[in-house]
Amino acid sequence: MLFKSAKVKDCARMKLLLRCLVAGILLGTGVAARCQVDVSSNLETYRNSRHMPGLMAMCIKQGRIVAQGAAGYRRLGQTDKLLLADRVNLGSNTKWMTATIAGRLVDRGVISWNTRVRDVFTNYQSFNAAFPDATLDQFLAHRTGVQSGATFENNHWGQLLAQTGTMAQVRRWVSNTVLTDAPQVAAGTFLYANQGYTVAATMLEIASGKDWETLMQEEIFTPLRMTTATLGIVYDDAVPPKAPVGHDLAAGQTVPVPRTAPSTNVNFHYEASNGPGAHTACTLQDWAKFLHLHMTSDLGNYLTAATGARLQQPYPGASFVGADGYSRGAYVYTNLAWATPGNALYHGGDVWGEDSIAWMSPSRDFIVIVYVNCHTADNTAILALSDAASLLINAYAGAAASGPWLEIPAALPLRRLANGFAFDYLTLIGVEYRVESSSDLKNWVTNNGANGETATSLQSSFSDTNPATTRFFRAHVLP
Repeated sequence: MLFKSAKVKDCARMKLLLRCLVAGILLGTGVAARCQVDVSSNLETYRNSRHMPGLMAMCIKQGRIVAQGAAGYRRLGQTDKLLLADRVNLGSNTKWMTATIAGRLVDRGVISWNTRVRDVFTNYQSFNAAFPDATLDQFLAHRTGVQSGATFENNHWGQLLAQTGTMAQVRRWVSNTVLTDAPQVAAGTFLYANQGYTVAATMLEIASGKDWETLMQEEIFTPLRMTTATLGIVYDDAVPPKAPVGHDLAAGQTVPVPRTAPSTNVNFHYEASNGPGAHTACTLQDWAKFLHLHMTSDLGNYLTAATGARLQQPYPGASFVGADGYSRGAYVYTNLAWATPGNALYHGGDVWGEDSIAWMSPSRDFIVIVYVNCHTADNTAILALSDAASLLINAYAGAAASGPWLEIPAALPLRRLANGFAFDYLTLIGVEYRVESSSDLKNWVTNNGANGETATSLQSSFSDTNPATTRFFRAHVLP
């Protein structure tokens, strides 16, 4: 199982997960969430019943952490608890991040959704005739026919391990290889393909002149202030464990077995061949910052409205079993009552013995994320994820938003102007806030409108020309 591709396994997995959720969700009563709820005891029940080493989850409504919890252990047999502060491997949930990079570059005119292979690869004439006219948009939607991850690894794993050079150079070799091979299915047919995202990342690299790792840092991690986010695997074989460790649970068994961390060589080449679709790690809270951005993408300036919408709409074409369609990095469902009046979005990630899922309702600015540090030969891990997701969706999809913010608005240090002061401040997009000033720390005056405003940027500036010699400022979130 060491070389298994990181992916949402197949339509059967999707159908099972959806059935589990629908059964537990449609009876929801919209319980009011008055403060952050600790669901660790619930997760402990699910963890034990499904024989999982560890399980944790988080529910976010309008930028607030309504409920969260963690249960179990980083590594079975050790006493170190699984913590919400732990960084975890997100696997294929990385795909929406790579698609978001594409959207950012499209918005700036660096590349187009319709940019073709022949437009960026100078060696396109050596490729299979099915691929020179394949577009960036089609690769991101798994519609080019490029081979699946399992096919690529079965045919080329030995060659891949022999490649030398930088991560970007090996990624270019992978792209050249799969574009030279025959397509696995006809163009336009949905086939989930990690290496399709490798090709998409290579197209972004050629167009921008920056490698995918740099683009992830500049376009995702830094602007969204995902301070715990890194690329590559986060666990090793250290005992006691420094991070959650992946496990395997055989069918019919009850004791998960910790995985041995891959060698440096295997990890490097696996990341080079799959990274843009599988190799991000961070805390659940930082992952939620990224997802929250997409829930509010129609409000802010991080993406244009057209790009934000494209990343949430099914790719045009026939639907497939288990969902109404795949967008660019997310599955789209149009008939889930808890997500109305809009669509529901979903993705999952299975990598190195860890699994995670995200369910989202943009119209409700509602997110549920669940993580388990176990891969199972049957559906047990999926059922554990579904247990936790159903609990949170059933209880909080219709609840009022409350609890701590994903990120507290913060004012950065003052800058002196000739006739006053200025400072930058940080906010979550979609959050209602006031910028306030005071001369005595007792009486505060709102400076950005009588009732404040809704944040449309992740970082903004404020200037104050009041001549008072003593001034204090704060950014204050409305209750």
